[in-house]
Amino acid sequence: RGVSRGVSRIRYRGKVWIRQRTEATTDPTTDPMDDLLRDNNAPTTGSLPLLLAKVKRDVLPYVDQPREDACAPLVEGTPDDFVAQHGEKSLSQLKNKVKKCPGCGKLNAFTLEACNSCGTSIRDVPISYPNNVFAGFVYGIQKGPFPFTISIRKQTASLLVFDDLLQMCPCHVNCIPTDQYVPDVRLLFENPVLGLKMVLSMYEAAKDVVKSQFLGNKSWRSKLIRGADDIDWKDDQILTKYLISGFNYPPSQYWLHLQTMLPPMTPFHYSMYLQGRHYTYGRFFPIDYILDALQMEIKIPQAGEMPIEGIIQFFEAKGLRYDEYYHKNYQRYGEVHRALSNWKAGDFSRVIVNGGDKVLNTEDLKIVEVILDYE
Repeated sequence: RGVSRGVSRIRYRGKVWIRQRTEATTDPTTDPMDDLLRDNNAPTTGSLPLLLAKVKRDVLPYVDQPREDACAPLVEGTPDDFVAQHGEKSLSQLKNKVKKCPGCGKLNAFTLEACNSCGTSIRDVPISYPNNVFAGFVYGIQKGPFPFTISIRKQTASLLVFDDLLQMCPCHVNCIPTDQYVPDVRLLFENPVLGLKMVLSMYEAAKDVVKSQFLGNKSWRSKLIRGADDIDWKDDQILTKYLISGFNYPPSQYWLHLQTMLPPMTPFHYSMYLQGRHYTYGRFFPIDYILDALQMEIKIPQAGEMPIEGIIQFFEAKGLRYDEYYHKNYQRYGEVHRALSNWKAGDFSRVIVNGGDKVLNTEDLKIVEVILDYE
């Protein structure tokens, strides 16, 4: 789809180089990619995927958090200190059930086989029970193994919106309830009326942050979003058409959180999307599926203890097909990314070749480092 969308392919057919958005040359010996192809024993017809990486300093604008939301921690110390103050009953909210990636350290859902941040295999990684960072955010706990510092975007007595710690898009926020503990999306179906009210308030808060803080910043939207000034972002139906929003089960943090993103995805995460490693089938639940299911107002006793497959099957019997919602949305996410992506090769200093074989300078395509295959 071209360099400007983050992932590109340079094709070699016989003695003609064809580059999207550049001129072709009939002499491949003058092209710096020629040695690379010979190193990889490439066929005379084929393609190499290129991934933009290492953004240059000071070329991308950012949207700072509102200063009035900055505050000191309410609880000095760690989750263990919190438990000492409030008793063992608080432990159920302060721990997760996850797999920790040995490559990048990200906490992943225990059902995943590969890290959804760096792609490292976690198939054989044992399940562990580390701190629930979101509980730390809600209770204002100072730190765990690292400071529990977040970029707060919006907060009320009942919810908190903040930048995702491992953003997949330059605009990627989480919204969590703060007035009650809901570990994951399944529990919503035990009381769908209250669940619907909660989800709608979370979604509206997330959309408000996207509109007022990110899209309200002209330099940010003009640089990162193609044709941003030609889109009526104030129209809620138009905005919703571009958003990626939903819940994961199992989550990486056991505190109900609605993820909301405005593409484009970063080049790396778009490549993960193309490999099917993001918005995983059976784990990611698009916002429209959850809203439509809750609007049926059917109580499911002990839904919070059910396998997620049981909930999917329950609503399938009622005519609500998860497959249709999932595949429609998954396709839309890629289409929206390609429509809005405004990445420029000149804003990056590196390009990763062929899924990680080599790393090149973007300016002259000279090899600067070789990536080792740890698997």
